[in-house]
Amino acid sequence: MIELSDGKRWAVARADGWDDFIEQLSRLLPDLPLRRRQALIMLLFALTEKLMEPEDLTVWLADHDATTEEGLEQFLTWLRSFRSPS
Repeated sequence: MIELSDGKRWAVARADGWDDFIEQLSRLLPDLPLRRRQALIMLLFALTEKLMEPEDLTVWLADHDATTEEGLEQFLTWLRSFRSPS
């Protein structure tokens, strides 16, 4: 996730504008392992719904290693904490 986010709401895929963002994301998703796709979708949802701020992500990533399987599971757990209670 570190390579996908630089702390700005729509700089996630390092795209230039909306159309480029969609193109980059569409190319990126199929190549990611299932759990990483899940994390990215959860992250995008949390950001677009303003359940979190980009700065929250920047801080979390600075303190954790999401490149390992254990770190990915921690990331998914952290993302779940932003869900609205149902």
